[in-house]
Amino acid sequence: MSKTMPRWGKALLLAMLCLPLMAQAKVQMLDRIVAVVNDGAIMASELDDRVATIAMQFQQKGQQLPPPAVMREQVLNRMVLERIQLQLADRAGIKVDDTSLNQALAGIARQNNMTLEQFADTIQSDGHDWGHFREQIRQEMVISRLQQRSVASRIHITDREVDRFLNSEMGKKMFQADFHLGHILVRVPPHASPDDIKQARAKAETLLKKLKDGADFSNLAVSESDGPKALDGGDLGWRPAAQWPSLFSDAAIDMKKGDISDLLRSGAGFHILKMIDRRGGTEKVVTQYKVRHILIKTDALTTAEQAHDRAQRLHDRIAKGELSFDKAAAEYSDDPGSAHSGGDLGWVSRGDMVPEFESMMLSTPQGQLSPVFETQFGWHFLEVEGKRDADMSEEYRRSQAMHALQKRRYEEALDDWIQEQRNDAYVDIRL
Repeated sequence: MSKTMPRWGKALLLAMLCLPLMAQAKVQMLDRIVAVVNDGAIMASELDDRVATIAMQFQQKGQQLPPPAVMREQVLNRMVLERIQLQLADRAGIKVDDTSLNQALAGIARQNNMTLEQFADTIQSDGHDWGHFREQIRQEMVISRLQQRSVASRIHITDREVDRFLNSEMGKKMFQADFHLGHILVRVPPHASPDDIKQARAKAETLLKKLKDGADFSNLAVSESDGPKALDGGDLGWRPAAQWPSLFSDAAIDMKKGDISDLLRSGAGFHILKMIDRRGGTEKVVTQYKVRHILIKTDALTTAEQAHDRAQRLHDRIAKGELSFDKAAAEYSDDPGSAHSGGDLGWVSRGDMVPEFESMMLSTPQGQLSPVFETQFGWHFLEVEGKRDADMSEEYRRSQAMHALQKRRYEEALDDWIQEQRNDAYVDIRL
């Protein structure tokens, strides 16, 4: 029997061996890099998935889709900013564990009058992958914590500023109006030349004319705005008048429902506002909650997992009656402001606490312990001891003024901070 193989047999064998490699190469060629962000990359498949998800959301809301090229550019810009912030969070060690994520998802489910299981079924029935949705919420929580940590430290409000604000025209109106605003931004890049500014103004004036002539604000925002809520139709949501950036609140204070503002100029560029709706805020009575809590912080010697376990053990001992809340707070709580008083935070109003704490406070029945939950400060559990409707006192007015100023400054500082991170990052768009 010959030990040699016919020439055609060698060719056939070579072809059979190469077929899997050729097929693999073909599959790999279907994906490509659409953006390099520092030492990471965004793939075309990731962009396609996000575009498809947002397109589905548009269709569910009955909104008109922007042109495909505009849509992909807007979505990619959002993904670039997300990727930069996730990289920063990773370097800072900011994480969201499954316990915190499940609590956040349960909170979203409650807001939609569903259990977590019903919410998951609804997400899946809408064509979304539940695991992917969970990770998307986790990333949003990580970015939120990074922003709080990075931006909040930049904001300092003095008593004199609070006094000036309360005596100002806006301060007097802060309890009288909430605004629901739409927003279009034509961004002016840093260190822009006079020609750049002239072109941006011309584009903004063209958009303003279209709006005055009856163009749909939401569709125009999606296709043309450089603002952070462009893909949401420029919808910035509801907010008390005093909590808007002063540029916006000053322009909106006399606008009626449906009105379009004139061009507004800031360091970021040219803005156009729409008063989607407004409502009075003349209520003089607020609901307050008497709350106490125990905080366990993470530090160089205590990991997040260890802090969570310590908080859970304390929670369980108090729930079983083995330890009083007062004694546990005095001995173990890492909140120096409340530990000595048994964890007592006094009477708390909406807006006084960070969102995770407030959400847990509002959802915990009076007289019961909340589950252990995480905020930017560490791991907590709380008890709502009482609830009351209180007249708006001077102390409350000052706390609301402080909160309004902090919120206003935070929005402005956050936009500046995001732009700084974008400018400092290496970004190569290959769309």
